[in-house]
Amino acid sequence: MCYTRMIGDLNTEMVRRGLDGIVGFGETTLADPDLTYVVGGVLPRGGFFFKKVGRPPLLVVSSLDYGSARRHGRVKRVETLTEWGYEGLLRRYTDRDTAKARLIASVLKREKVHGKVSLFGRNDLANGLHLARALEKAGVNLAVERSSTVLEASRDTKSQDEVEKIRDVASRTASVVHHVLQMLRNARSKRGHLEIRGKRATVGLIKSVIRSDLAEANLVAPEGTIFATGASGADPHNMGTPAAEIKQGQLVVFDIFPQGESGYWFDLTRSFLVGNASAKARKMFEAVLNAQESTFDQLRAGVTGDSVMGIACDAIERAGFSTVRSLYQGKVRSISSGFTHSLGHGVGLTIGESPYLSFGNRTPLRAGEVVTVEPGVYFPGYGGVRLEDTVLIKSKGIENLANLEKELELT
Repeated sequence: MCYTRMIGDLNTEMVRRGLDGIVGFGETTLADPDLTYVVGGVLPRGGFFFKKVGRPPLLVVSSLDYGSARRHGRVKRVETLTEWGYEGLLRRYTDRDTAKARLIASVLKREKVHGKVSLFGRNDLANGLHLARALEKAGVNLAVERSSTVLEASRDTKSQDEVEKIRDVASRTASVVHHVLQMLRNARSKRGHLEIRGKRATVGLIKSVIRSDLAEANLVAPEGTIFATGASGADPHNMGTPAAEIKQGQLVVFDIFPQGESGYWFDLTRSFLVGNASAKARKMFEAVLNAQESTFDQLRAGVTGDSVMGIACDAIERAGFSTVRSLYQGKVRSISSGFTHSLGHGVGLTIGESPYLSFGNRTPLRAGEVVTVEPGVYFPGYGGVRLEDTVLIKSKGIENLANLEKELELT
């Protein structure tokens, strides 16, 4: 992404929150989106990111990662732990958390950070508490941040480079889904069973194809893939039963959320069935499709997650299905059928981040945010329908990052 823009976003958020400095740290950038965001690359051994408001950031890393951080990262000022005497601190204090606290305090002093400091990064909670106490003992004025933190707020809007990375994962993901749909469309009925490549069409068979296709596309699915048939699809996040057969006329929820080598994710869901749909399945599908299209018509910078959630609920309720709105209004204590979840969430360096398209979120959406739009209708014992697209918010509308067919019947 644009280095200048990232620094500008951080400065803006720091000033708004009254922060004089921020410190990010972690043992690795793996599964640490905040550290990955500020570093701009992979650091297998992690490191420390320092920024004083109004000044360029500093990255302190292992000597082993120094070259990589200089060549591939976005931070221009890179120094090593050895330069800061980290090995000596470890000998002196014996425990790593105290040594880390002394290192951080030393860097903050040199960087002339005297006001409030916010910490970020994915770290063990117990060690984090110990480190925070050690930093306060060393005279660091720590700020306690609630969600969204300064880094989360900066990560919300995506640069053009970030959008291109997500769009790239989107294109490869859509190709995988298209291939699977074509396979099912071409499945043959033999003695009452669907067959693909001479084998019975089961969830396990389809998932093996998905895994192979993802690998060929250089994508990974760390959290798996949802392919739920029939009644199992009534549970929105049921992963599907490998031995279950894919039967004609039975609804399928296919939710795929892979990650590219860039670290960015994508999220896409299609619901369908092989053969001819019943009147009930058709009504569910049309209600969900109408809800999504109604939301698309109104989605743009300036609207709130709360308002577009209401639009989706309006469409689904007009079709005769219940929605989660009744829970928020206090009319019921639980909801087991209909539209039972929120409309969407942000996508970027994680698969579920702010902003959220849900009741209670009254913060206006901003141009550059990337969100899912995924209304659904579910009936226990029968099945579910969910349609999900990931879109880029613009000042006057949206861009669907992976236009892929939405067909109820695969024939």
